[in-house]
Amino acid sequence: MTVGARIFVALNFIILGLSFIATTAVLYYEFGVDSSFGANAGTDWTALAAYYSHLFVFFPTFGILALIALYVPACILVDLYWKYVPNGKVRFLIGYMVVILLALVAGSILGGGGGGGGRLKSMFEIKPGVLELDRGEPTGCAQSGGACQRAPVVSSLASVRAEAKKRSGMSKFVRDCAPDPLIGDHPERNAKRYCFVTRSLVDAENCCKAQERFSATLSEMYQEDENRAITGLVHRYLLPFKVFFLLLVFTIAILLVIRHKTLETHYEAYLSKLQRGVLIGAAAMLVWPLMNLAFLQSSGLLYGTGHASVYRDVSPVILAAYVLWALLLVFYFFKSYDQADRDFENVGRMAGVVGSLVAAANYQTIIDYAVRVAGSGATFWTLGGIFLIVLGAFFFVVLQPKRKPLVGTKIDK
Repeated sequence: MTVGARIFVALNFIILGLSFIATTAVLYYEFGVDSSFGANAGTDWTALAAYYSHLFVFFPTFGILALIALYVPACILVDLYWKYVPNGKVRFLIGYMVVILLALVAGSILGGGGGGGGRLKSMFEIKPGVLELDRGEPTGCAQSGGACQRAPVVSSLASVRAEAKKRSGMSKFVRDCAPDPLIGDHPERNAKRYCFVTRSLVDAENCCKAQERFSATLSEMYQEDENRAITGLVHRYLLPFKVFFLLLVFTIAILLVIRHKTLETHYEAYLSKLQRGVLIGAAAMLVWPLMNLAFLQSSGLLYGTGHASVYRDVSPVILAAYVLWALLLVFYFFKSYDQADRDFENVGRMAGVVGSLVAAANYQTIIDYAVRVAGSGATFWTLGGIFLIVLGAFFFVVLQPKRKPLVGTKIDK
């Protein structure tokens, strides 16, 4: 494997890793260091980090783990296209540029949709001081103890976080703000449930109206240039890097599957590292669609579900695509060197299929637990567990035991 391939991949991955850390570091700097954000509501900057965990928690942890795990596979793929694939250099460069262009376009489209819809503004796009000045509607309702048509933004966020930390999911509080007009009776809309944007028990119609005001308030705040947070600006500029990473990881794995015969012929010495890196990278990447769906559930508590959003509509499809992608990798790369280990290999593959079927049957339950463990309800304990998993997997990737294949044995015999 050439030094040039290693350097090229290393430069790309280092830039991506730094961009992941930068976004979360800026959030901490602006909303955490020397900031009173959330103090009056009994929360802090971690409420934002947990609410938007698919941006601020996943990428600097599991995202960097995936980069480390996929470093050797990516180097092998670059080297393979450079040396063994017909017209490989041209095909590689064209593909690389296409992924960059797709990332730029998608990043530009998604840049303003932090609330789960294209025209919604994220809370981290507004300066912490401006958010703290919001007193709800009517003004001062929360402080006076009266009923709020719309509670203060920070108090609403703090309320979501407080309840999410105690409950296994918040789906029961997400109201249907766009009922089917062809169905006349909607008993669920008349039921009174706790609304996090009024901080009281109300029916679906009044809660949805309050959520509309919540969204409109953030948009009004954002209109003034001096109200815009540095975090939002950094997020917008660095979002294409995150999209590029998601596209790149998906593409690398698919190309490795397509070229697996060539890999076995020319890179036998690297097959062990290739296998482990791909499988650990796939496991790390499965966390992102779960965090993303956890965010969308939390988004429904504050922004409502009445906003048209392609992003929200395609998110379940993205989860299904990543699960199928991971299963494909398991079938191609969960292979043993020793005939005696074939039973273990088959059990692992079957476990992947059974696990996927169980997950599909318990889709909503999984999202509920994702909100509790890695979404709005995440605590230092649950996030600490995530970091320990990342650390353990990191050492498993870096300190891989070397195994020699049996003489004359191919990886997929």
